[in-house]
Amino acid sequence: MTRSRVLSGQVERRRFLGGLTGAAAALGLSACGVGESGSEGPDGGSTAPSGAATRSLDTDNGTVRVPEKPERVVVLENYDALMLLDLGLVPVGVPDGAANAQLLPPDVYAQLKDVDTIGASGTPNSQAIAALKPDLIIDQFYKEKSAPLKTIAPVAYFDWHTSGSLWHQQIAKVAKAVNRESQLAERKKEYERRLSEVRTAYSKQISTTTWAPLSGGPNGKFFLGTPLVTVMRDVGLRIGAGLPEKEAGFVARSYEEMDVLKDCDALIYSVQYDGKATPTTQQLLDHKLWKGVPAVKAGRAFPSKHFVMANYTFAIGAVDEIEAMLKQL
Repeated sequence: MTRSRVLSGQVERRRFLGGLTGAAAALGLSACGVGESGSEGPDGGSTAPSGAATRSLDTDNGTVRVPEKPERVVVLENYDALMLLDLGLVPVGVPDGAANAQLLPPDVYAQLKDVDTIGASGTPNSQAIAALKPDLIIDQFYKEKSAPLKTIAPVAYFDWHTSGSLWHQQIAKVAKAVNRESQLAERKKEYERRLSEVRTAYSKQISTTTWAPLSGGPNGKFFLGTPLVTVMRDVGLRIGAGLPEKEAGFVARSYEEMDVLKDCDALIYSVQYDGKATPTTQQLLDHKLWKGVPAVKAGRAFPSKHFVMANYTFAIGAVDEIEAMLKQL
């Protein structure tokens, strides 16, 4: 879960598990930012334009009145943007760096490259947000920073850390916020269809192998696990290397602990969407201890561009990659 912020290789384990609180100081709103907002409703949220249909939405910051079907949505984190795209909705405002050709599939990059930006992740610019006249603001990480933005538009805050740390739990909340649960159901159905196809076609390879995903870390460390583990488990792959059953990642290990990979028949390591490993992962791949791991020596260490999960499109892409890996066993 980003040094794009979301999609680069050097990501703290905590972010991937879903925990990142906002800074202690609340975001101050300028007169310009407040002046372009609606009036505050009785629930503390921004009221919708006069005559617009609204509904109540339960969030991790209370019940909020939101438009019946929001169309002008600003997101405060890159993950939220990718989730909206899966639901057929392009946000009108995204954090700086959300569009990065190295880190996104071409079709996703094309949808985000011209979207207005609203400041870096974690430091939303209230004036930039107000200028976009959003009808909904979505946040999953920065409670203290997003709460004051309710004077601009209703804020749907879902705490990734406490309200479901897995990507599919969070996208379900986002789908409800924008009233596009039917679109989500279609994407989920497509994902389940691909899972069934791969499980059936490669049942022998799946049942007889042990896997682990990993990436490079700082200071002579590597990380076991990422949200990709959720897809690997859905495919039916057995996860080794001592990764706890309910752990999605990242579990830090030193290079000297690389023996933990010996029980794995195959490994998956992270690369960017341009196919290149991040510097820390490349350091891992170049290390002599890595080259001595049995799965690596056997030619069963595979790159994955879908190491980070944000939506069902990414999950389906991961299933496609795993299928290609299974073909080689």
